[in-house]
Amino acid sequence: MTIITTAATPLITVVIPAYNAEKTLLETLQSVSNQSYGKLEIIVVDDGSRDGTFALASDYSLTDRRVRVLRQANGGVARARNHGIGEARGAYVAPIDADDVWHPEKIERQLQSLQKFPGGHGVAYNWYAAIDEDGVIFGHSRPVLHEGNIFEPLLRENFIGNGSTPLMPRAEVLGCGGYDAGLRDSGAEGCEDLKLYLALAERLPFALVPDFLTGYRFTRGNMSSNAYRMLKSHALVMAPIIERYPHLRRDIETAKFNTTHWYFNKALANRDYLQIKKLAPMMMQCGPQLIVHGLRQSFRLAKRHGLRIARQILRKPSARSKTHFAGAAVPEAGTRFSDRFMPFGRRAQPDIVADGRQ
Repeated sequence: MTIITTAATPLITVVIPAYNAEKTLLETLQSVSNQSYGKLEIIVVDDGSRDGTFALASDYSLTDRRVRVLRQANGGVARARNHGIGEARGAYVAPIDADDVWHPEKIERQLQSLQKFPGGHGVAYNWYAAIDEDGVIFGHSRPVLHEGNIFEPLLRENFIGNGSTPLMPRAEVLGCGGYDAGLRDSGAEGCEDLKLYLALAERLPFALVPDFLTGYRFTRGNMSSNAYRMLKSHALVMAPIIERYPHLRRDIETAKFNTTHWYFNKALANRDYLQIKKLAPMMMQCGPQLIVHGLRQSFRLAKRHGLRIARQILRKPSARSKTHFAGAAVPEAGTRFSDRFMPFGRRAQPDIVADGRQ
């Protein structure tokens, strides 16, 4: 990719909310500094950390003058992001959590994807690779191809899937009210990202970069430990949407069921009996739908098993063995995200200040 440095290109503000993130923040900052698009303003918001997060970020700002470090009393990730966005000078904002990482061409390719819209007025997203505590890939997002008006597909499935992926026009984010910090105050933190994405999707078209450009980190136990809170958050986010769009109620209820089912399966796999106890009544409320879903799943599994046997007999390669999708290399489980995508050790635009000058 060609490194973009001309004054005509927009300033992008990267916002990194960080709470007790000293173990992962350096890797996150390096992945941002290594972006091929150099005209960045990088804002780290220390959300009342009690470890060395603030000192680490401050030290890093001495090596990359694009980095600014802000502090606030602990108020949650939504308030930290809003604080950074409020201080931002960029035309676009790109949030990334302090334990996630980016492909070095993520911002550049997202900006290019927005050129299809007049004035670049839209939101860009991409797929992600799921990484563990050591940065090793163990899965990836379903590679959907939704573009343009993605409001209804996003209601059915949060295919963006995390807070470290989108590139968004700052003015529109502010116009939507930013991230809803009130969800945390209600004990329902978790769907602030989805709520903002849905609000933006009612206003703007979305562009897809069909590649796995975000490394989204799952730490031990977090896939099911906050399931009940996440589902409560989802219900609060969806309630006003059902009021505005009653014809979409069934789609939203299906999305709720699918989310509950996913968390329930994860709790079972992790033998998280406390979460199973909390989620079981919610699953029972979806009884008839669960039976239908279970029958469909059983049919799909039986069909898949039959196809595998047939392929073995006929010696045909499995479609699952594909290494590319829509031209993008599919992340391989067991490999490190950094080894595949991010050649650390060099910085694309060293010591660039926020206005893009050397």
